[in-house]
Amino acid sequence: MLVEDRRTEADWRMGFRSLEAEIGDGVELEVEGTLPSELEGTLYRIGPARHDVYGDRYRHWFDGDGMVHALRVSGGKAEYRNRFVATDKKGEEDAAQRRLYGGFGTAPAGGPITRLRHVMPKSAANTNIVFHGGKLLALWEAGRPWRVDPVTLETIGEDDMGGVLGPRQAISAHPKLDRATGEMWNFGVGYGPKTSISLYKTTASGETSRVAKIPLNFAPMVHDFALTPTKAVFVLHPISLPWIPIGLMLGRKSFGDSLRWQPRRGTVVLSVDRTTGERRSYKTGPLLTFHTANAWDEDDDLVVDLCASEDDSVMKFFYEVMAGRDFVPSQPYLTRLTLRADGRLDRRRLSETPMEFPRVAGRSLCQPHTRVYGATFNDGAQFLGTPAAVDPSTGSSSVAVMKAHQIAGEPVPVTKPGATSDDDVWLLTLVLDAQAGRSEVWVLDGADVAAPPVAVVPLPHVVPFGFHGNWVRAS
Repeated sequence: MLVEDRRTEADWRMGFRSLEAEIGDGVELEVEGTLPSELEGTLYRIGPARHDVYGDRYRHWFDGDGMVHALRVSGGKAEYRNRFVATDKKGEEDAAQRRLYGGFGTAPAGGPITRLRHVMPKSAANTNIVFHGGKLLALWEAGRPWRVDPVTLETIGEDDMGGVLGPRQAISAHPKLDRATGEMWNFGVGYGPKTSISLYKTTASGETSRVAKIPLNFAPMVHDFALTPTKAVFVLHPISLPWIPIGLMLGRKSFGDSLRWQPRRGTVVLSVDRTTGERRSYKTGPLLTFHTANAWDEDDDLVVDLCASEDDSVMKFFYEVMAGRDFVPSQPYLTRLTLRADGRLDRRRLSETPMEFPRVAGRSLCQPHTRVYGATFNDGAQFLGTPAAVDPSTGSSSVAVMKAHQIAGEPVPVTKPGATSDDDVWLLTLVLDAQAGRSEVWVLDGADVAAPPVAVVPLPHVVPFGFHGNWVRAS
């Protein structure tokens, strides 16, 4: 693998500075190389951009107010704009000129009474940005989505999904699209005396309904799920809230501070029939997972590919990077869970290349895939790093060639016209160039990830490290 693994200390820290500047009117950007002619549409990216609220810094990477970035590509040209998601609680803090609310890993500000008044966390609206049923939605897993204008990026308002979500109900940041039906499936975890998972279906035209409500006997953190043509699959790893999280309820602790790693529990994998709601559970040893890559039916079995770590050290990593400290957690690897019809669960690692932010070509969603794209952690790197492609059948990988001062995030696959294989994609990834003091959008060829990018679009500023994005074709 031809990749420089060294990073200077300053490189990755640049990605955790706040960005307050918004570009409301699209600006045309220079393009280095040539944008593929078939790229006609918009790359939307989202992530936390305000890490420091009027001088008060969040403790956790997940907490900053979300900012949407849009790179519109047409005729080989690129136009860019960016805006905060103007949530109601962000507006309160702007009016007060100070931090009031907490987030996933930061407790509310102030004394005991003030914290209790603000115990409900602010929706950061910073984790994923998806377009479906005519809506562009900024998602965060502990609340309702926020709707954003797909052209201007102005915030339209909080969205209750057609009245299905109540004021304190949540929907996750990781919906799954069924290409065969055009449906978008998602879930929300309801914490309380009786924790449950609600499974939702949104039709191609945008009508949402709750398909099932699944009671749980503990309160795990569930960030993502998997979807096959017949089942929804939840991996309930052993990191969860205590039965009565007093500190969280009183505003003394954040959700993240309240979580406890309990490896003796092992991991429960729950499948839910998409039609009947019938449930079946499987058991495996402890693992921690944030993201699934894909899933499908294989005769009477279910197959789920995901990125899994052996412990919860990554939870400390999310705090350490916000403090500017070096910390390398246990690395996640592409792992396959096969849920057998006879009740057995087989688990095996698919590659020795560490990987996070896994994505597959759209043509393979809910179907067997031959390539998983993601960001790999290289030896010596302190933070994420390099786009990679893994062949799950052999474990072999292809890794982009990057310089020491370049740090990439999640690659977004865009299927090429007439594609016949999973590597017939363009990969769009956001790269921090610490030496140049800016972020860039790179276009890589999925058939040869190690080749130089076919195009690079320098952005006007450093985009703080974010999470997810999606490509929306021009209509």
